[in-house]
Amino acid sequence: MKKILVLVVVSILLLTACDAVKGREPVEPNVESEVLALLATQQAELAQTVSGLATQVANLAQNTQEASSPVDLTDGVPPATLAAQFSNNGWEINEIDLKDDPIVAAWLPKVRAPAPELWPTFPNVANPKVADFNVADGVEYGQDDSPFCEQDQRCDWVIPAWHYRLISGDYKFTSPKFSYSCQNVEGQDRKGCLIILFNVMNESFTWRDQSVNNGFTVMGRYWNGEALEWAVWGLTSHAAANMLNYPTLRNSITGDVLNAGSSINAGANCGIQPNACETVDVMVIVHAGDRILATMHTTVSR
Repeated sequence: MKKILVLVVVSILLLTACDAVKGREPVEPNVESEVLALLATQQAELAQTVSGLATQVANLAQNTQEASSPVDLTDGVPPATLAAQFSNNGWEINEIDLKDDPIVAAWLPKVRAPAPELWPTFPNVANPKVADFNVADGVEYGQDDSPFCEQDQRCDWVIPAWHYRLISGDYKFTSPKFSYSCQNVEGQDRKGCLIILFNVMNESFTWRDQSVNNGFTVMGRYWNGEALEWAVWGLTSHAAANMLNYPTLRNSITGDVLNAGSSINAGANCGIQPNACETVDVMVIVHAGDRILATMHTTVSR
């Protein structure tokens, strides 16, 4: 930038010098004519050079201004290519790779904090305590398995296309982009460990060589991928209700009891002690095949 300005100044001085030569006392006519013609040519060339340098200076100034301008966030949403971590409704949300998934990015902030007291029923039936819940936005109670991953505490986690898999029990999840574990320690208050995976891709995927200790799992379809906030809220709330020894129902129509909420807890993986779990560690992973889009984490207490 400084070099260009120096060239401009030097060029202007040269032009001034040329004009000064024109004003001197004339010499012999032929010589004077040749000198003036030469000076005129040089003056034209210098003028062209100065004009070009001025254009470069203007362009450089404009580029500098554009480079220092802030990113436009007038819509309040950061660029989708940027990873983001934020807290919302009691959740710690980690947006890992959402640049090609605006639908997931739209429902993530809508997920409410788990409310075990409001979800005595699984989110596959109407919930009298949540009047605005539409069963069409819920999930299927598909195939369950217990004990899950009982052989050497290692197994593959299969999540079919457009399905969820809920797992309770001490576990360790590993992948190239994200890893997490929830494990109890002998002599400390027991916590419930809950992880739910949503595969939002149209192809099934298997997470190989994962670990669960004496686990329980249920897998099924989710019904509305554009409103998954309801499935996440319902599943995490109902599972936490069982672990925290809230009264829960197997069937809201018949009144068939799942967990009585009495002194003896029958809830998932917290039924080994009378008072159930003090807290539940909840992890939600949203993925499209092997590509993890986002994670959500929270802790629920009674």
